[in-house]
Amino acid sequence: MDNLISFSARTFRVVPPRWAHAPLSGEGARLHGGRFNPAGMAAFYSALDPLTAYAEYTQALYDRPGLLCSFDIADANIIDLSTDAALASAGLSASDLQARWFGRSDAPTQAAAVRLHATGVDGLLYPSLQHASGRNLVLWRWNGPPTISLVDRMGEAVSKPLDNS
Repeated sequence: MDNLISFSARTFRVVPPRWAHAPLSGEGARLHGGRFNPAGMAAFYSALDPLTAYAEYTQALYDRPGLLCSFDIADANIIDLSTDAALASAGLSASDLQARWFGRSDAPTQAAAVRLHATGVDGLLYPSLQHASGRNLVLWRWNGPPTISLVDRMGEAVSKPLDNS
């Protein structure tokens, strides 16, 4: 696959109280779908910085409780959608990234996710629609490789995800 890169970094997400027991599960995204996954397909969404994580969590709607967590991502084969060439290799356009996905059965970003996952791509790095300079990561597989570890306040990995295969 063109434009595939290896990604390892610390990312962030705000975990709602009802998922605090399983912050690495991807179950909420599987149940409800997301920008880059249709319902039924597990996904782990995170941001490259805490401000973007918070902006994504609140979606400019309202403040709500949540726990800001950090995660170490290792050895993910992803496509970085920051260039037109990478978008094209993922079968997407810049306007597709802006397209409404919630409540649709034909969202181009969800269709691309299904196609890319089937070819072995682990996920995507993409611009935030909620925080102008922010970037997000979505992974569709993370049980090694790639892996995700929850990081404690001292900077040490403390847990591994449940099997999502």
